[in-house]
Amino acid sequence: MRITVSVIKADVGSVGGHTRPSERMLEVVRAQVREAVRFQLLLDGLVTHTGDDIAIIMSHTRGPGAHEIHRFAWDSFLAATEEARAAGLYGAGQDLLVDAPSGNVRGAGPAVAEIEFDRDPASRDRPAEPFLVFAGDKCGPGAYNYPLYALFCDPMHNGGLLLSPKLRRGFALTIIDMDHKAGDGDRVVQLDVPERVWDVACLLQNPDRFAIEAVYSRWKPDEQIVSVSATRLHNIAGTYTGKDDPVAIVRTQGIFPAPEEVVEPYTLGHFVTGDCRGSHVMPIMPVAINTTVAGPYCLPLVSCLAFSMDKDACFTREYVDMFGNVAWEATRLKVQRKADEWRRQGFVGPTMASHAELAYTGIVDALAALDREFVVRHEVQV
Repeated sequence: MRITVSVIKADVGSVGGHTRPSERMLEVVRAQVREAVRFQLLLDGLVTHTGDDIAIIMSHTRGPGAHEIHRFAWDSFLAATEEARAAGLYGAGQDLLVDAPSGNVRGAGPAVAEIEFDRDPASRDRPAEPFLVFAGDKCGPGAYNYPLYALFCDPMHNGGLLLSPKLRRGFALTIIDMDHKAGDGDRVVQLDVPERVWDVACLLQNPDRFAIEAVYSRWKPDEQIVSVSATRLHNIAGTYTGKDDPVAIVRTQGIFPAPEEVVEPYTLGHFVTGDCRGSHVMPIMPVAINTTVAGPYCLPLVSCLAFSMDKDACFTREYVDMFGNVAWEATRLKVQRKADEWRRQGFVGPTMASHAELAYTGIVDALAALDREFVVRHEVQV
């Protein structure tokens, strides 16, 4: 059976500022998912939140970019938006940046990651279908660049690159230029690793412009391993509307990396652009699912759920909260300490986001006004 896993996430309102969606908002979306399963639009579905973003995780047979699936997610977010407005919550409908999407919702505000594959219990390579779903909040779509580079390019982090003949064959990475705004489509490049690993590094050095969008196996080139949402909200809206808060799907085990290898890079607490107002570079904190943003500075957050899928493509009976384990407490403490020290530098220098990111904030107007006050001082000749 040809199955698609779709993860679509959006911030459509939250309690007391950018903290978390209300229980009523979540229940509105869950009710929509139950109805979609009952009427066989979806095979299965789960609704979660990471910070103030609602994520709808779905399995279905309609393929990536299916209008009816994306329209369902959009309508579900609209219903949650109405609940948020009725309750007077903050930022109602914030990530719904167009009146109505034409076709799918990619480029309309919500974050979208999708992978299609054959679900066949008799398959020699994939008799089971385990996968991970990552959801980020208060961070840009390049937030997964470092972990994915470490996973697919660096045996110091992923021993499977040395030990597994199927992983040693390498991977094909699709990297998107997120600054490309022309209406003729996305600007992407596909690079094979390990052969072009240094070229990959050259691009990923700038996570505000370039992001890994997909990873494919070279053992079986038709098998996609990773899908990442990689669009810029400010490129859609033309103004700063919040960080892009990406989602990612990573298939695991067998001919793909193990889940332990996938999550290992997150022990670093790597720096990403994000934070309160999207204005600073801060370390990202791995958190349990359904975590509320309540700490200082709005630290960038990432959650991770591990799923299996039965022969009918159902996966929500049980899941594992990968970052909810006590093993991650030391990482969270380290990240908080890194953030405390880093933010002591305030607005000066590299602690703040790049000017390319700040260009969509009010600082542009302030700099333009100040520019008019500058004068050229001429030296007095003696």
